[in-house]
Amino acid sequence: MIPFTSGHQYFVYSGITDFRKGYNGLLGIIRSVMESNPVDGSVYVFFNKRRNQIRLLVYDTGGLVLLSKKLEQGTYEVIKTSGDSTKFTINWTQLTCVLQGIKLRSIRYRKRYKIVENNFAESRNIPTLRE
Repeated sequence: MIPFTSGHQYFVYSGITDFRKGYNGLLGIIRSVMESNPVDGSVYVFFNKRRNQIRLLVYDTGGLVLLSKKLEQGTYEVIKTSGDSTKFTINWTQLTCVLQGIKLRSIRYRKRYKIVENNFAESRNIPTLRE
């Protein structure tokens, strides 16, 4: 099981990654090409040229965590984006679907209740703790 949750931010590198790169090579891509901070707790996702391997890199307390998966058959879905950005965000559900081989175009989200955090408690006269 991957130790990531929906609480993480997921950034996908839109370029092709040479998987001979290790920690330092991927850190270089994150810093220079993606222009991000690799120790901010976000998860960075990389694919190889053949799209049969994926790597996830995240900074955890005290060090980097690098997870790799290589498919014996098939490929990962090429995620389409609008624009020429070097990175784009996906959510936990989309990442899970990509890892399981589910086409993102076939996903239909059912309606769910969402809490609007903007003054939610105040609009409902719910007492809150304030510091």
